[in-house]
Amino acid sequence: MPIWNRVLPGLVAVRPFKDLLLSETETLSPLLSNEVEQATRRLLEKACERDLSLATAESCTGGMLASLLTDVQGSAHAFERGFVTYSNEAKHEMLGVSMELIDTHGAVSREVALAMAEGALARSRANIALSITGFADVGEEPGLIHFGCARAGRKTAHREEHFGPIGRGGTRVEAMRVAVEMITEML
Repeated sequence: MPIWNRVLPGLVAVRPFKDLLLSETETLSPLLSNEVEQATRRLLEKACERDLSLATAESCTGGMLASLLTDVQGSAHAFERGFVTYSNEAKHEMLGVSMELIDTHGAVSREVALAMAEGALARSRANIALSITGFADVGEEPGLIHFGCARAGRKTAHREEHFGPIGRGGTRVEAMRVAVEMITEML
């Protein structure tokens, strides 16, 4: 069984193995489409050209975006830090998201995604922070993901996606595509 099927059961590689040997991103290549990989490379190149650094605040993706942003050889220095805040307590302690906000709106909500992104920006030296919170495979609505993207001096952006019951791995991979798009738009 290929290693990516052991890590993310049910997920099929989107490229043949021979193409993986020539890949720009080393760790997640078997899981990503060429388009996501190329968009990530362009994002990091633009961030480097503009001397901008990036931070992530991830819940249901468990650090996958941070991994993607550090896997592109030669451009990973644009990544400043990542927060993996799977529990509500971690969101509160590491990002400053109020427990009242979480209790009122739920951890998977527009409000919490925005607060996570703003908290990551405030608690890092990054210029742009992207947050992800959602139900990867179980919960009220499997595949529901909220994204927040913050940059000093700009309105924090929000995006809500309904990927459907495509499984934990599929939802996380789709979240990478959206996250890269949002950060690119914030550049």
